[in-house]
Amino acid sequence: MKRSSFKAISYQLVAISLFTASCGQGDKDPAARLAELKKEQAATQAKIADLEAKTGAKEANAAAQAVPVSVLNVQPENFASYLEVQGRADFDENANVSPRAPGTITSIRVQRGDRVGKGQILATLDAAVLESGIAELRTRMDLARVIYEKQKRLWDQEIGTEVQYLQAKNNYEALKNNLTTQQRQRDQYNVRAPFAGTVDDVPAKVGESSGPGSPVVRLLSGSSGKIVADISEAYSNNIKPGDKALVSIPDMGEENISATVRTVSSIINPTSRTFTIELRLNSSAAVKLRPNMVATVRIQNYNSQNATVLPVDLVQRDEQNSYVYVVENKGQQKIAAKRVIETGATYNGKVEVTSGLKADDQVVSAGYQNLNPGQIVSL
Repeated sequence: MKRSSFKAISYQLVAISLFTASCGQGDKDPAARLAELKKEQAATQAKIADLEAKTGAKEANAAAQAVPVSVLNVQPENFASYLEVQGRADFDENANVSPRAPGTITSIRVQRGDRVGKGQILATLDAAVLESGIAELRTRMDLARVIYEKQKRLWDQEIGTEVQYLQAKNNYEALKNNLTTQQRQRDQYNVRAPFAGTVDDVPAKVGESSGPGSPVVRLLSGSSGKIVADISEAYSNNIKPGDKALVSIPDMGEENISATVRTVSSIINPTSRTFTIELRLNSSAAVKLRPNMVATVRIQNYNSQNATVLPVDLVQRDEQNSYVYVVENKGQQKIAAKRVIETGATYNGKVEVTSGLKADDQVVSAGYQNLNPGQIVSL
């Protein structure tokens, strides 16, 4: 007899036996039959558990069901947050130099790029009328000086009256003081450098009319560079002189230059609702500044030593609390545990955790989206 025929006959016999048994048991009470099946199930499960314990199949099955995750070991670190605003470069000695008196420009004595000293004449204005008056006054003063000297010699010889001597002296001194005043007025027609520096621009031309407020020369000292920024009035109580800051100047290729807040304005601009601060750069980068360069200013407004810091996207939130998942040991297994935390300041994608975590806690950093508390995980 062929094997296939033998198998077919065996299956038929088994089927007949099962049918016979079911027919025989069909007469039993269903409740009794249910209790009997549950008893058989419990015995079978006990045998399976015993065999799994002996063969290690249970651990292998649990390991196969573990969710793979990545973790971040919590360690204390320094955490600082910054207020970021846009600033600009400025100088204490950066001026558009204009005449002190109105007139027509007769000469310009400098050109762009020239180095000049403090008090040097940069340009002159027409002062012909004033010069004529000075020449006339100088002639009168010379005559008064001669008369005074003669009266003095006579008075020393006790010749003449004291009134004549005093009149001659007073007339001479009055004319001399008048000449000094006229010469000072004449000097107002000279455009002088208020400080030593470099001529950056000469917008005026010879023959043009000029006066106070009309720039003739733009002068830049190249020193005393600073950064100026406007801050929202919402931070008026948080920013103070001496605060540390970082300045980045893209056009110079300079980043995170150390700076210090030097002054804080007490006046709030009614239009922009801002106040102005000045920062001094603590490096040689200050000498490279040019007026009105754009700068990014980050002012430190919070600092905590030995803080617990996490990436902000690891923190989840339910209806009541903020929480993260941490890995804990349970026997020989690692499980995910939900840990409620409290957070503080947030900056640059990181958040300070003020409570709920301790050093060396393992916070789940990848794979936490589908975790449930108590779920087995593998690192």
